Amino acid sequence: GGRAAGETASQAVIAVLPVMLREQLTASEDPTPGQITFLIGKTLSEFSEQLFQQSQELPEIKGLGSTVALLFVRDEMAYVGCAGDSRVYLLRDAHLFQITKDQTIAAALVRTGHLSADKAAFHPLSHALEEYVGKQGQLHPGVWCKKLHPGDRWLLCSDGLTKGLSDEELRRILSVPSSTEAVCRELVATAKENDGTDNITVIVVDVTD
Repeated sequence: GGRAAGETASQAVIAVLPVMLREQLTASEDPTPGQITFLIGKTLSEFSEQLFQQSQELPEIKGLGSTVALLFVRDEMAYVGCAGDSRVYLLRDAHLFQITKDQTIAAALVRTGHLSADKAAFHPLSHALEEYVGKQGQLHPGVWCKKLHPGDRWLLCSDGLTKGLSDEELRRILSVPSSTEAVCRELVATAKENDGTDNITVIVVDVTD
């Protein structure tokens, strides 16, 4: 979280959001993939609203916010949720796919035809968030669902990683048959060497069977 009290907001994402999601799923008996997708979006929106309300009561954290990148696995299905510009990628059969779509002002300008995709990465609003948890008003999270395949390798990361690495560099490092920890360390080290201007968070998840 790069906004006011971002460290508080990001810790709340880690500590509170999984509990809220578990409660929602437990309350729904044998949910379908469509229902799980809906519940993830609903939970993210409710969490964002609660975070905003709490921040209004405490001046020291007023205006707090954080991005979210979420991967939830159940019954051979992967559910991905996001708010902001932290990303989730999938490496499958040596091909890299960006599952999430950045929720920034620059990305919104591209969607509406006011900015070319080539210029978006270097635009001053490329890291100005359109969506983030803790925002005032309704959150519009992105949620996706994909069937898992053995051999899939998932990457969740903050924008500090993608500032320093191109998609081809991501694909090359993720394709190395090393442990998830070794791959994480290589991703962070290379991104810091190439850029290193922002905090870098990386999680790599392998689907083994």
